[in-house]
Amino acid sequence: MEALQIPSHLRESFVNTCRHLQLDANRVLEQFVIRFVSQPPKLSIDEWVQNILGDIMLSGTDEFVDGLTVDEYFSLTEEQRDALWERWEQETDQAVERMTAREVVVDANFAG
Repeated sequence: MEALQIPSHLRESFVNTCRHLQLDANRVLEQFVIRFVSQPPKLSIDEWVQNILGDIMLSGTDEFVDGLTVDEYFSLTEEQRDALWERWEQETDQAVERMTAREVVVDANFAG
């Protein structure tokens, strides 16, 4: 059986992207190969990949979150991303705390 060779820079980028997305790189690659074998591309590989991804079309310069582009977000260190998520969690908790329960008075008359 022929050993597959993937250029190291592509392998590293693939693994890093999967890590950033909190995905298991081996599982993603396995699923990709399963789809490729079961549904080989009829036109171009780019069209086939786009079909798998659906309508997801983000480039590195697209705004991603909190004013950051896709490239900017994924170039942050793990600690910086964790700090963002912690801040967002605190902001969500504070917003929930500001919500107040309101009493609802039911005063409708039913037609009979």
